[in-house]
Amino acid sequence: MFKKTLSSLIIVGSLALGACGPQQAPPPPPAETATPVAPPPAAAPAAAPRPRPERRVEREPEYAPPPPPVCGDCGTIVSVQEERVAGQATALGTLGGAGAGAAAGGQFGKKSGKFAMMALGAVGGAFASREVESQVRAKDVYHVVVNMEAGGTREVTVDQLNGLGVGTKVHVNGDNTLSYAN
Repeated sequence: MFKKTLSSLIIVGSLALGACGPQQAPPPPPAETATPVAPPPAAAPAAAPRPRPERRVEREPEYAPPPPPVCGDCGTIVSVQEERVAGQATALGTLGGAGAGAAAGGQFGKKSGKFAMMALGAVGGAFASREVESQVRAKDVYHVVVNMEAGGTREVTVDQLNGLGVGTKVHVNGDNTLSYAN
């Protein structure tokens, strides 16, 4: 009985080891056994392992980030031109000039000539005072041409430059104001 148990353990052990690694021929049975056990058939030589095919992982192509959105009201100043604009004359100035001209014209002529000189002085004084007042009230304005980011150019008129100059990035608000672009 001991011999049968030992041979069973040897066979089971060789099967267990054979499953874990390369197959080997089982050890020969002990000589004391009465029945000859046929040797198991020879195992075929193990084939060389096949190389695994390379798995190519296809990546999505990397794209550059999208450009920032174009600001429709943003641009760069390309030219600045200064212009002196005549001021608006008032009625009070015109009437004051007419009165001064009439007083000056009354100093000349006699009788009907005096009246004509007063009228001529009043008209001349009114025109002269209007012109003087419009020059006194004249102001400088600046015509600024902006090359827009969205394409094209735009001209705006501003009263003060406030540090704006050629090459400055600006934001155009409406038709006549500029502010620094953010």
